[in-house]
Amino acid sequence: MSSEDFVTLVSADNHRFIISKEVASISSVLKNTQGFEESKTGKINLDMDGDILECVVEYLYYHYKYREQAETGNIPEFNIPTHLALELLVKADYLDI
Repeated sequence: MSSEDFVTLVSADNHRFIISKEVASISSVLKNTQGFEESKTGKINLDMDGDILECVVEYLYYHYKYREQAETGNIPEFNIPTHLALELLVKADYLDI
């Protein structure tokens, strides 16, 4: 994989997460930003705190890892920190994941 296969997600408090574009494309919002300025810089700035974005990134990789097993329902539970649940719900809705 080359650096062109990855995108950097940057939180409002400047935490950076480098993830594969294939994983990022699970979110239609992240997928669609890759045609704009973000595709030239390889960086997508998001209006969310680092702890929220970290949980979003973990979920994207979780979703990617178990995508083949989604039909069988044989997937381990994804644990969400209780204190982040409401804000995560809002951000996940915004990101369409």
